[in-house]
Amino acid sequence: MFFFRLMIGFFLAINCSFAQTVDENLEKYWHYRARLIGTNNECGFLDIGLGRGMSLAASERFPDADCATNHHLKNNDCHLSKGSGRMHWGDASLYHGLYLAILALEYKNLEIAKQNTDAVAQELWYALEAFERLDSMAEVVLGLPGKKDGFFVRDDIDGDFYFKKNTATNKRFSNENESYNCMSSAISCGQPSAESGSFISQDQVIGLFIGFCMIDQLIPNQRYRHNLPTFGEKVRVNVDRIVSYMMKDRWKLKMPDGTPIPDKWGGNAIGLSFPISTIANQLTKGEYEKNYHKKGALLLGRPIYDLLQLSLAFQHPTNVVLALASMSLLPKRSYKALGRKSIKHDVIIYPLIRSVLFDQKLFKKIKRSDFELILNAAPYDGPCFGLEDCTAPNGWKSFNRWIHPHFKNGNPYGIYSELPGLDYMLLYNLYHYYYHKDLPSYQQKLR
Repeated sequence: MFFFRLMIGFFLAINCSFAQTVDENLEKYWHYRARLIGTNNECGFLDIGLGRGMSLAASERFPDADCATNHHLKNNDCHLSKGSGRMHWGDASLYHGLYLAILALEYKNLEIAKQNTDAVAQELWYALEAFERLDSMAEVVLGLPGKKDGFFVRDDIDGDFYFKKNTATNKRFSNENESYNCMSSAISCGQPSAESGSFISQDQVIGLFIGFCMIDQLIPNQRYRHNLPTFGEKVRVNVDRIVSYMMKDRWKLKMPDGTPIPDKWGGNAIGLSFPISTIANQLTKGEYEKNYHKKGALLLGRPIYDLLQLSLAFQHPTNVVLALASMSLLPKRSYKALGRKSIKHDVIIYPLIRSVLFDQKLFKKIKRSDFELILNAAPYDGPCFGLEDCTAPNGWKSFNRWIHPHFKNGNPYGIYSELPGLDYMLLYNLYHYYYHKDLPSYQQKLR
């Protein structure tokens, strides 16, 4: 009898511990969301709105940076100012795609839980408008009239962005408790050009397509307001613009004046032309263009892409991620191959993205507990690396563990910073959507 009671107590303890961890991860998600957009007492990584620079998440922040002497600002010819605290936007359009996916999943998870979706609908609309702003601003920062044509700049953060006032809310972007007085971004550091890596590239497009696909698959017919286009309509028009621009010169990306964007900045997109054009066909369904498999996307792009998938063991981690991220958006590619490769390269989020997008089964060697181990380990106060008060364990020290898995235990460059946690938020929302029947209700704890 004693042994029987002991075993009951043991299993009850395990179940209680499991339930507590599940609840804690949901609470952690909402804490990360509040940390992302900011609170009354803490500066966020973005400010939601329609103005220049808004609804675009910073990739890092450096609380102790001296704005007048910071070596990064000086070495990269950035806008200099007085004060301390630097915010940095790098590959902002790529990360924007992950942010869009997070919002689409949050909307859907709230909808399933019969929670109000008004706030996230507004945030998602503003985020979609932010991308169109980047599209239009690409010409403006080059001194040309702006137009929405698929040629986009990676961010539009001015050097004095956080000094400006949001005229809609009369709120300052920084506050007395925490100040960020200098910015580094694609357009506030040096003159944007083909050589500066400030504009469209194939990796930025794949990142954006993760968000676009999630919106179009999960909430294509929902709207922010009844008199505005649906989220799906908004996505499809932008996909057409981007891919039409990329096809224009046979997938060799160029500036408006015809200057080629260098290969080192993803200017030669023929290698990913097949998945990009295939995804465009899936999303637009002939609404704008009958078939985007043109200008070499099939004849040359497909065999190059197949070779990339076969040679991942010899590829740079960046190319590995591009291959697996794009594969997660292609429902007819082998889910077993995607699963095996994602396990090997420690990016198991991509098979989960595929399963959520296309209602496909998850590769059997990837278990729910694998995702929970990653989520459980994430620090409550957010990912970081090298800072004195950083509590992040190994695994949560990367700029983004799904984009830079080789830096998950810290980068070799000595770049010490706080990170926005988009990697945690994307994984948690995918996990909750996929396993929601066995999880606590997705209760909103933000705003």
